[in-house]
Amino acid sequence: MTLFLLKIIVTVAIVLALSIIAERVSPKWAGLLGGYPLSVAIVLIFIGIQEGEAFAAESAIHTLAGLAANLSIFATYGLMLTLRPNLHWLVCIVLGLTSFFAVGSLLGQIDFTLVSAFAFIVSAILVCIFGFKQFAEIKITKAVKLSFRVAFVRAASASFVVLAITGLAKQLGPQMAGVLASFPATVFPMIVIVHVTYGAAPVLATLKHFPIGLGATSIFCLVYALALAPYGLFLGTVISFGVATVYLLGFSAIQQKMRRS
Repeated sequence: MTLFLLKIIVTVAIVLALSIIAERVSPKWAGLLGGYPLSVAIVLIFIGIQEGEAFAAESAIHTLAGLAANLSIFATYGLMLTLRPNLHWLVCIVLGLTSFFAVGSLLGQIDFTLVSAFAFIVSAILVCIFGFKQFAEIKITKAVKLSFRVAFVRAASASFVVLAITGLAKQLGPQMAGVLASFPATVFPMIVIVHVTYGAAPVLATLKHFPIGLGATSIFCLVYALALAPYGLFLGTVISFGVATVYLLGFSAIQQKMRRS
């Protein structure tokens, strides 16, 4: 019961924090932090606690490749809003989820190695960075209050995904559990709420920076798969977060210097 409640508390806190950043700071930082290893790390850590370090390390390899399914949700969402800005958010949700499960089912059948998984997701990220460049930059100028209804929708869906994947990990096996762990359980609810509240433009502005941020999750999965065996779950997780953070901060600093010059 303690582990069950811990999963919910951690997930809820992250979803609410991302939503507040999108509203109070900017969609850019929400997009960048949305690619940070948040929901993926939650799932992989709890899989490691429940099923052991070897199981979690193997799952991380397939999570790395499965991040392409993660990207497919937002590529589909962004493409639909680009073609039809007034498209209803429910249609976007259905199309995005369909894309994830279609791509994820295919990836779940492939026996990736760590090298092939990393090469695959790097290629997918580069394609999406180029494709998402057309999305315009805007800032949310009028934030809505974080009502109970909004908070509940944001947090409940993310908690459900985390609980479902970690609860079924043993039955699914490391390969399929790893792919499903790539589902953006903390970001997708935030994107939907932003869409419902503000419309298509802020969604596209947030998605524009998501592939860059997802590089941090890719780095996390890579280091996590390598570090668990020699360093154990706790220290291996800390090292993975550290390297992912260095990537995200370093990339942001380089990007700012390039813009100033």
